Amino acid sequence: MYLYIYDSFLNDKKYADLLIKIEKRIIALGIKGKIARLSILKNMKELINDGVKEGVETVVAIGNSQTFAKVINIVADLDVTLGLIPVDNNNPIAKSLGIPPKTLACEVLASRIIKKIDLGKINNYYFIGSAEIENGDVVIDYKDYKVSPVTAKSRITLNNFASAENISMSSPVDGVLEAVITPVKSGLLRKKTIDGTILPFTKIKIGSEGEEQVSILTDEQVIMKTPAEVTVAPQKLKIIVGSERSFE
Repeated sequence: MYLYIYDSFLNDKKYADLLIKIEKRIIALGIKGKIARLSILKNMKELINDGVKEGVETVVAIGNSQTFAKVINIVADLDVTLGLIPVDNNNPIAKSLGIPPKTLACEVLASRIIKKIDLGKINNYYFIGSAEIENGDVVIDYKDYKVSPVTAKSRITLNNFASAENISMSSPVDGVLEAVITPVKSGLLRKKTIDGTILPFTKIKIGSEGEEQVSILTDEQVIMKTPAEVTVAPQKLKIIVGSERSFE
């Protein structure tokens, strides 16, 4: 049984035609199910938990990157499979999973190629793609060492997926995350990055060198604060992926 979760921003009438096309394609492919529309009065966690009690086995999130980040933190601890339908082209998570936007994503859903993938976890919050720190004022407890950026302005990216923007080779099926520390130096005309350092890990701790907490931005959605423990949750999420995904 499928449960389709429509994010609240899709209540805008400009999305009406797209949603009709998606619904028609879902019916044509024989994967129709219950539709739940989020609003101020309807909580995503309650809708999903109620659906699971009613026998839902596949939760499909329709929305953007922020939608997916929210639903992942709900379904990660449930015995369900997650599907995604992006409503735009600007979705790095979907691209890494091989999921095209809009009605084309319905074809991926119908194919039901299911993978168990790793998630990152910062304290009690899961992330699927990456988390980022734009601050050199941190210290990382890495195995038996303490590691800090060599420049005051640095970017630290905690990766579950590799991406075109960094040198990480991380895969969401290898049971390992990667911390990429990239120093940034300011030139006369613009900032320039220096070759980064990659630290593969299953568990690290991140703290602040100063008195102020440092922000960690996860999947473009939630801001966490140091001190933080970052771990990998191996094969935590069952998810429907496409053949053009970035991993095996």
